[in-house]
Amino acid sequence: MPKLKRDHVSPTPEEDAAINAAIKQDSDTREMTDTDFARAKLGATTLGEGKTRITIWLDNDVIETFKARAAERGRGYQTLINDALRTAALSSDAVPVTEDTLRRIIREELHQV
Repeated sequence: MPKLKRDHVSPTPEEDAAINAAIKQDSDTREMTDTDFARAKLGATTLGEGKTRITIWLDNDVIETFKARAAERGRGYQTLINDALRTAALSSDAVPVTEDTLRRIIREELHQV
């Protein structure tokens, strides 16, 4: 069984029974079989060609700014963030990351966990 998230609340036996009863009455649902579970895959169902899925924490104002720009341009905000990162990474005035900077970033990230 997978590890549950910190704030997870399992249903009570009564709630679980009500959920299962509703499932049995719904003609559009059915119990999953062992075959269904054997075919199941964890994670994204499709992978973007040449892309890697990551998790990153960004400031709310940064996200809102990119979402607003995306709405204006009719593009996805994540695509705009990717474009901005590419521009910054390929910029000739980009400052290389030093060992001290990398250690500081790792300490900050570990401190937040």
